Amino acid sequence: TREQIKARKSSLPREPLHVPELGDEPLYVSKMTSASRDKFEAMVNQGVVGRVNLENIRARFCTLVCVNDKGEKLFTDEDSEWLGEFDTDVIQKIFDVGARLNGISASAVEDAAKN
Repeated sequence: TREQIKARKSSLPREPLHVPELGDEPLYVSKMTSASRDKFEAMVNQGVVGRVNLENIRARFCTLVCVNDKGEKLFTDEDSEWLGEFDTDVIQKIFDVGARLNGISASAVEDAAKN
């Protein structure tokens, strides 16, 4: 039934990630919900077939996959602006884990632009 399916909604898999540049405590990188994945794809193509917007994409992606130890989002969409100011190696560490957990590759970004 609808209620049985709704009750099965579970917490998303997440991995702790130690990023020394951000402090001693790990942050967690999570698998995205279906809605978050759609939001990511919309970020990339802005709803226009064939268009690819990669501006600050790593930091924007981090706002979708970074959570605390309880699985609650750490960042808002607006936080991507200051996250984008971090050293590329810091953000790339987070992006790489998030991309792996969510099956996102360079070709996935290209596919998002086509859809």
